[in-house]
Amino acid sequence: MDKEGFFLYVNNLNSFNESVKPKGGPGCMVNKGFLTIVFLLLSTFLQGADFYETGLNDFREGRTDQAVLNLEKALQNDPVNDSACLYLGILYQNKGDLSRAESYYSRGRDIRGSQYENLTFNLANLYFNGKRYDQASSLYEMLLQSPGEQRTASLLNLANLSVATASYDAAIDLYLDYLMEDPETNQRENIEKMISLLRKTLDEREARKLAEEQRIQQERELAEQKELEEKQRLEEEARQKLLAEQKRLEEEAKQKALLEDILNSLSNSGKETRSITAESEQLKEEFEESGLDD
Repeated sequence: MDKEGFFLYVNNLNSFNESVKPKGGPGCMVNKGFLTIVFLLLSTFLQGADFYETGLNDFREGRTDQAVLNLEKALQNDPVNDSACLYLGILYQNKGDLSRAESYYSRGRDIRGSQYENLTFNLANLYFNGKRYDQASSLYEMLLQSPGEQRTASLLNLANLSVATASYDAAIDLYLDYLMEDPETNQRENIEKMISLLRKTLDEREARKLAEEQRIQQERELAEQKELEEKQRLEEEARQKLLAEQKRLEEEAKQKALLEDILNSLSNSGKETRSITAESEQLKEEFEESGLDD
């Protein structure tokens, strides 16, 4: 709450007190009590405002420790002072105490006051610097929903984040959107160089991808050709084995037939010899018997 808002609040309380104040003596006590409360509130508020202004002046003058001390006192007296949260977050971040910086940024955002977008942007930057890219991206994208300075700055930072995460297509689109929103930026030359480099990188990446796909296709075709050749070799080998087996069986059949023919021939010759022998024996006997008779 700023000073103007506070005094408006006090004025409304005073008007309410006048409307309910009873007639006579007791009303004086109510009025005194009201003034006491107003005085205490005003004292606390002004004290907090003094601490805040003093702390802010310390911040501007580079008195870091004193600035932290006064801003923390200001926040104690005015817990909804999101500006104090913002500067405390910045001071602790500059000191390297990122945990406290994050705590103050988050606390200030919870207030949802006038510094909400600045607190969100600074917290996103803290996440970005800490390589907490998902959290940073979420906050930047939230800021893109509302027009203004933080939207434009968020476009640039989100583009840089996309480069850091190798999302080059998204980065190019975001850089182009940023240049449209801030055509007079002093970063234009660097951004245009970045866009050119990213496009070149994407072209090279695509060329490597195509080359790799071609290499894989060639290897696949070569493997398929070798597989086909091996299959054909095995089929031919099997065919030759089959032919050789058939030839062997045919040769064996011929040998067997020839053996059977010879065996039959020998068998027939043996029978004829035995017949002649038997007859010869009979003739011999008859001859011998005839000689004895003489």
